[in-house]
Amino acid sequence: MSKTKLAFSVTLFLLLTISVLIFPQSMHKEPYLIYNGNESEMQVVWQLFSTDTCRIEWGTDTLYSLGNESTYEYGTSHQHTYTITNLTPSTEYYYRVTVSQEAYNGSFISAPDSNADAVSFFVYGDTRSNPGIHNQVAAEMIAAYNDDPDFHSIIISVGDLVSNGDSESIWDSEFFSSTYSNIRKMLADLPYQSCIGNHEGTGVLFKKYFPYPFVSGRYWSFDYGPAHFVVVDQYTSYGPGSAQLTWIENDLASTNKPWKFIYLHEPGWSAGGHSNNTNVQNYIQPLCLEYGVPIIFGGHNHYYARAVVNNVHHITTGGGGAPLYQPDPGYPYIVTASMKNHFCKVTIADDTLWFEAVTPSGEVIDSFTIENPMVGIIPQNDPN
Repeated sequence: MSKTKLAFSVTLFLLLTISVLIFPQSMHKEPYLIYNGNESEMQVVWQLFSTDTCRIEWGTDTLYSLGNESTYEYGTSHQHTYTITNLTPSTEYYYRVTVSQEAYNGSFISAPDSNADAVSFFVYGDTRSNPGIHNQVAAEMIAAYNDDPDFHSIIISVGDLVSNGDSESIWDSEFFSSTYSNIRKMLADLPYQSCIGNHEGTGVLFKKYFPYPFVSGRYWSFDYGPAHFVVVDQYTSYGPGSAQLTWIENDLASTNKPWKFIYLHEPGWSAGGHSNNTNVQNYIQPLCLEYGVPIIFGGHNHYYARAVVNNVHHITTGGGGAPLYQPDPGYPYIVTASMKNHFCKVTIADDTLWFEAVTPSGEVIDSFTIENPMVGIIPQNDPN
């Protein structure tokens, strides 16, 4: 390198360092989305390093002309949130959050109309430990929804977002770090709908950063177009007679959505590593058979696997970034398994569902099609 180029590089470095010292960054965790189950709303959450007022603007283009509001921190760690309301179904919206002359933006497509008969979404999990790999997975998700806007929808996460969920610094470095631009963009554009995993620890910080409208513990449910999702908390009792299991059954019995899904962290049938979860086998599987749930999504084991038990598909999608395990395809009911990082794509149109498991390079490692098991069955709460 010439002396001139070296001098220029040193000068640039010094200027950047000085600018950071004089104008320190205000944003601690950049804006991300969660969906509260109301099709006309979208919640934006972010966190600052210190007390400050923010401005959020939104619209159907980057003029952000539909509305703007000032936001103020809540809690004790400089968090902000704002729920954008009065959204038109299946419409693209743009938003921008400004603080101390710093601007952060994203976009989302609002939830489908409650009468919609088609929807697409992503599923994956176990993103902990290796944010660089998670960043690669996120890049392929971004490419997928850029290629097919139907996937500019929601992400279902099966938990273990971070390696130590009781450590603020781990959330900062593994999940919310601005270093990993693809993760940041993904979170800014797709509402993140996660269940709790064992690595979320006590769940205090999980609930802090993902304030879903829980029924109790960390379990709840929501509708998204023709789909109904039941989010199970496996670290709150869900055995016979428990409040959670009673709620799960009542929830499945009362929804009139044609497609029902359950997601949780520890799978009932998988391909080795952690043992199969017998509570899922004994208590959740029978509800799937009774109420027509065709798929349970889980993680916990760091690979892709699919088991089919009495026509219920048990998907293990633990390839989001955690250290990979070698699956054993000889385990009971296993149809296929793959030791690869991946995410899943689900598309529903009327009574048919298409599924693909995809690696960060775009390789499809599994695919299948199923027909809705609830066709012709009248929900219990249907007065007709």
